[in-house]
Amino acid sequence: MPADARAAGGSYTYVTAAGQVVRVDEPQSDTCLPLPGAVRFSNDTTDTAFLYGDSSCGGGWALVGVGATWDAPTGVQAFGVRLGSTAQATRGAR
Repeated sequence: MPADARAAGGSYTYVTAAGQVVRVDEPQSDTCLPLPGAVRFSNDTTDTAFLYGDSSCGGGWALVGVGATWDAPTGVQAFGVRLGSTAQATRGAR
């Protein structure tokens, strides 16, 4: 791992449109991680989760705080997630 890379403590769990439940332990922070069409996302990490409508983490549209769960509106799926702080997201948007 690069010197500045770190893992978020804890895990996140998501449910696919097909009903498969997947748990990811100690995920990488500040890295775009693909999701195979999540319709539910539970964030039990130490970082805020940013969900995206595409697998390259472009056009973010949902924020899932520590300990929170996101349920997709009908017809919506998340295809990417990035874990980090809201301060990092704000700096990256400039």
